[in-house]
Amino acid sequence: MPREEKRPVKLRPVDEDVPPQPQVIRLQKPGEVAEAADREEPVRLGPAPGGDDGKPSVLFVPDRREIEVRTHEPGIEALIEESAMVEATEQSWGAEAAYRHPIPWGWFVLIALGIVAAVVWSLARLRESGDVAETIRVETESALLSEEREEAEARALVGRIEAVLHAFFAAREPDAWADMIRHPDRVMPLVRAYYDAGQREMPAEMRTLRVLDPVTLERRANFWMASVSLANGESHSLLIEIAPDGRPLVDWETFVCHQPMPWDEFARRRPEEKPMDFRVYVEADAFYSHEFSDSNQWLSFRLTALDAEEMLFGYLPRDHQDLPVILRCLRGNYGRKTSLILRLNVPRGLQSRRGVVIEKVMSPRWIYMESPAEES
Repeated sequence: MPREEKRPVKLRPVDEDVPPQPQVIRLQKPGEVAEAADREEPVRLGPAPGGDDGKPSVLFVPDRREIEVRTHEPGIEALIEESAMVEATEQSWGAEAAYRHPIPWGWFVLIALGIVAAVVWSLARLRESGDVAETIRVETESALLSEEREEAEARALVGRIEAVLHAFFAAREPDAWADMIRHPDRVMPLVRAYYDAGQREMPAEMRTLRVLDPVTLERRANFWMASVSLANGESHSLLIEIAPDGRPLVDWETFVCHQPMPWDEFARRRPEEKPMDFRVYVEADAFYSHEFSDSNQWLSFRLTALDAEEMLFGYLPRDHQDLPVILRCLRGNYGRKTSLILRLNVPRGLQSRRGVVIEKVMSPRWIYMESPAEES
C-alpha cells in the first residue's frame, strides 16, 4: 500500500477572525444562576462536579417564577378579552343545548294523569268495598235470620213428631191411626186385618223418645228415623215421613214388617198361582235343581225373612228387566244380603221343593216410597 504523503504544515495567523460560537447556558441552582446574571457572564457547560462520594449531582430545574419561559407574556387586557370570549361561547353552548333538549313537559302531564287515575280508581274501589261490605252484612243478617227461622221450624217439627208418636202409641183401636200413617187408603185395610185376627195386640204407650235423626231415601230428605221406649220395656224404631202439608206420618208397614202371610207358613204351604209381595233378605247363590237346573237361563238367590226360620231359593230369568236392580243392590251392600220387597210366585206343578219364581222387584228396600197402586 502506498505510503501517504505528509501534508505540509501551514501556519495560520492568530489575528484571523474566529466564527462566532452559539451561546450555551447551563442550568444551575437558583443562587448560581442569579450570581451569573449579576456578573453578566455566560455560564459554561462542563462536567458536573461530583459530590463527596464521587457521584454526579442531580440536575436541578429552576422555579418557573424566577425565569422567563417565553419571550412574550400577554397583558391583563388579553386575559380579560379571552375570558369574555370564553363566557360568551359557553353561553351560546348552553342555549344550543337547551334548544336541542327541551324540558319534557309531556311526561309530567302523563305522570299527573296517572296519579289522578290512581286516586279515582282508589276512590271507586273504596266505594265498591263499602258496597261489598254492606252486601255481606245484609247477607249475613239474612243468613242468621234464616238459620234462626230454620231452627225454630226444626224445633216445631220435632215437637209435632213427638206429639204424633205419643198419639200413635196411645191409640187403642186401629182406626185411630187413619190420620197418622202413610198411604192410609191402601194400608188401613191391612192394619185392620192384622189386628182383627185377635192374635196381636196394639202396642203399649210410649214412654220416651230416645233418638230422632233425619234420613235421606232416594234423594228425598223428608224422612226421619225415631227410636222409642215403651211402657212395657220394649224398644221400637219407626220411619216417619213429613207430608207436604207438614204432618208427620208413621210408616206402619215397616213398623210391623208387614207380610201377606207368615214367611215360614208360606215356605211350608207354598200356595200355588197366588203371587204375593214379601219383605225378604236376598243373597246371591249357586243352587240349581229341577225346573231351575239350567244356570244359563236362571239366576239363583237365597231368600230369608225377619224372625223366620225357613229359607227358599228365588229364581229370576237372566233376561228379566229387574235383574240389574237386584245386582245393583247387592253391589251397593258389598255382596252381603240386602233388604228388598219381591213379588214371589209358586207355579202350579212345580217340582222344586225350595224353589220359587221372582216375578218382580217391588221396592229396593222394605219401604214403599210410593204406593204400589200408584206405581202401576
